[in-house]
This record gives sequence, structure tokens and C-alpha cells, in this order.
Amino acid sequence: MVENLSESNNKKVKILDSYINPTTFKFLRSKIINWVKEKKGHYICISNVHQTIEAYNHKEFAEIVNNADLAVPDGRPIYWALKLLNYKDTEHLHGHYVTKKLCKFSSENNIKVGFFGGENKTLNKCISNLKKEFEKLTIGYAYSPPFRTLTNEEKKEIINNINRSEIEILFVCLGCPKQEFWMAEHKDYLKCTSIGIGAAIEFISGKKIVPFKWITKMGLWWLVRLISEPRRLFWRYFYTNSKFIYLFMKQYFKFKLK
Repeated sequence: MVENLSESNNKKVKILDSYINPTTFKFLRSKIINWVKEKKGHYICISNVHQTIEAYNHKEFAEIVNNADLAVPDGRPIYWALKLLNYKDTEHLHGHYVTKKLCKFSSENNIKVGFFGGENKTLNKCISNLKKEFEKLTIGYAYSPPFRTLTNEEKKEIINNINRSEIEILFVCLGCPKQEFWMAEHKDYLKCTSIGIGAAIEFISGKKIVPFKWITKMGLWWLVRLISEPRRLFWRYFYTNSKFIYLFMKQYFKFKLK
């Protein structure tokens, strides 16, 4: 029986060892609006195949993902998996799409946003492009941390600066699994909602090409990234994609036999 999405937005569905919300952008936005009013820390995972396999391989990381306030389907295969499990009305909420939509909504509703992570040049270009597209967008915080382990004093300073900025949404772009660990570690010390957006700033900045919509719908965004970064991504995609297909097919046929 297909569940009504209005009854299942808060429900998390198990895909391998990850629990993911079959949800919509409208519901995601409504949750963030409520959290903004609370001024408490929350975090959202935007879940793709890489994250799901990382969670399957590492129990500690699985706990991080499964303790998120929301985990939404970023990768097209995750979206298809939810469809196959009879969550027909779920939406594909990839990081680039969610970031742009939330920035548009924030610009129209006087919500302050911030960015943490990414290379300094890429981050600045991302912010510049967003401000050109959404003139009323207020970006109250932006920081590209050094590529090394931070000291406790540096961590405290970052948290204090984020809270002093009074931002309400923080886009965390450290890459998986680093960004998820960071969000979980600092949730209780922040007064905003954190969203792990991965490489989204690289697409918004223009550093990487945003594929045509038909490519995204066919689930081939990964192929575009692979062509642009073959040495870095070939073995990762070969390993994670093939392992995900194998493991999810085992789960799916068990589901069908119930």
C-alpha cells in the first residue's frame, strides 16, 4: 500500500543502513521555518549513494546520518529506491537544487544565511553569483576553514562567530563524511539549522558544470562529474554505485516477498 506523503514526511525509511525521509521541498522548507523560530541547532543530511555506502561501511557514521533531524534524497538512485519502496510522492532534493531554492526563499522572507567550507575562491564566487541572482539575499557569515584539523580554540571561535552573526540557515560544504560529522558535533552549540550541501557551491560558483535537467532525471549527474574529474572519482563511483545497486536489490526483493 502506498503511504500518503502527508503522513510519512517525518518517517524515515531504511535504505541499507541509512534512514531517509521520503519528503518534498515544501515540507523541508516548513520544517526549517519552524526551526528558525526556535533558534536551536538542527542539522539536515542530503543523502546520496556515497553517503549511504559510507554509512553502510561505518557504524559511527550511520549513527550520524540517522540522528539527523532530516535526511533527504539527494542522489537520483536514492530517490528511485524510495519510489520502488512505494513512496511515490517523494521528490529528488539534490544539494544544488535545495541550496538555490532555500536562498531564493530566504531572500524573499528576510532569512539570514551563511556558508562554512569550500575553497576561499570558490566560496566567494558562489556568494557573488547568489547575490546577483537573489538581490535581497542576506549572507551574514562565510568562512573557508584551513585544510587541517582545527584546534579547540579555533572551533570555539567559529561557533561563536556563527552565533554572533545571527544567521538562521548554515550551508556546510566540507564534503562527505566530514560535513556530517561537523554538523553532528556542533549541533547543540549552534542556534541555526545546518545543511550539508557537499559540492553545491562548486556548481553555483561555475567551477563545475550543472548538467541539463534531462541528464539529472536519467540519474547521470555522476557521469558528468566523472568526465570532469576521472582520476579522483572513477574508483569511488565504480565501487559505491555497484555496491549500492547490489545491496539495494537484495533489500528490495526481500521487501517484495513480504
